Amino acid sequence: MNPISTEEAGKALQQIESSRRAMRAAIRANRGHLHLWMWGLIWIAMAVIMQNGGRFGEPLLNWLGIGGVIGSFVIGFWQGRRVRSGIDGRFIGAVVLLLVFGYAVWPALLGVHGDHPKALLTYSALVIMQIYILAGLWFDICLLWTGILVTVFLLAGLWFFAPIFYWLFAIFGGGTLIGTGFYLRYVLR
Repeated sequence: MNPISTEEAGKALQQIESSRRAMRAAIRANRGHLHLWMWGLIWIAMAVIMQNGGRFGEPLLNWLGIGGVIGSFVIGFWQGRRVRSGIDGRFIGAVVLLLVFGYAVWPALLGVHGDHPKALLTYSALVIMQIYILAGLWFDICLLWTGILVTVFLLAGLWFFAPIFYWLFAIFGGGTLIGTGFYLRYVLR
């Protein structure tokens, strides 16, 4: 075996470091911040619609949610082509179960209906925050804290600040999601 020179070893280490930087940049650029930004904006739009349109704006919430789901799949597909990683089937299964139980089973069994729009919006958001908490436990602790913080903000807004609930929903719900997106994209290394 031929020993490598100091110069060759230095070049190899530079190439390794360059590859490492490129990989970290690719992962950081596709780490979920676009999802967080999109959903944060959707939450803000939902709050503004409910604040200004009241019960008449409720049908728009469904369309925003459907658009968000479609947007999430588009972002996921686009990012999946740039950084290949496997999809964790157990995580997807857990998310599907949380959604089915949260939006179909429990409301049907408990007789949940839309008589109280703030409570219904909070309930829907709390189901989603369970998914953030699960994702935080599964993948990145940052999402765990996002889920916990938004849950606390939503419940405090509903229970203690009802007159300004929708503004708090926009600022502390949507704003926290957007802020977490910036944290993942520009701060977390």
